[in-house]
Amino acid sequence: MTFYPNQPIPLDINHHRYCRERKFPPYRHIPGFTPHPVKDPRGHSYKKEYKRSCNTTTLVLPPEKWQNNQQYLYGVDLFNFSYWWEAHEAWEEDWCKSKGNHKKFLQGLIQICAAMIKQHVCQWRGVKKLSVRGCARLSEVESNHPFYMGISLASLLHRLDLFFGNIIDHGQYNKPIDSSLLTPLPLIQLVFPKNVKQPTDTNHH
Repeated sequence: MTFYPNQPIPLDINHHRYCRERKFPPYRHIPGFTPHPVKDPRGHSYKKEYKRSCNTTTLVLPPEKWQNNQQYLYGVDLFNFSYWWEAHEAWEEDWCKSKGNHKKFLQGLIQICAAMIKQHVCQWRGVKKLSVRGCARLSEVESNHPFYMGISLASLLHRLDLFFGNIIDHGQYNKPIDSSLLTPLPLIQLVFPKNVKQPTDTNHH
């Protein structure tokens, strides 16, 4: 296995998995540090079937069926384990084909993923632009749907605001920020309907 520099470290390697039957890629793609997963022959998804098309007729599960959407759940897992590029890819096909609040919600998550990558490589201007846009999208949805696709948006937005707020306050000229000034990485916590059994994770303690 090849090891690449500047790999993000997850907040909790034992965090609960929502789609544990799908394995994680062997590395987290950080542009400029790792091979492009799809375009580079060394990429972790090179020559694999990559389903992302806005032109197909494949139906997207409605938001209220989110607990059955394995791609959505896998994207949450990827995000929580700092696979931000991969999470963005997992959500993008549904984003292409969705409408209204569903589209805004997924676009917000995707922009937050991009902001997370920017913070990892200390590109603070990009962090500010993308985090503001992403949080604005999520806030639009939250104004009418406080609890959306298993997520308390008010809680998530609060954690995102704390995390990105410290970065925006202290980031200067693309220099690393003292880690003591940062809040922990924000994670996505899903709450399943009472009548739905959520996935178990035998590795979670």
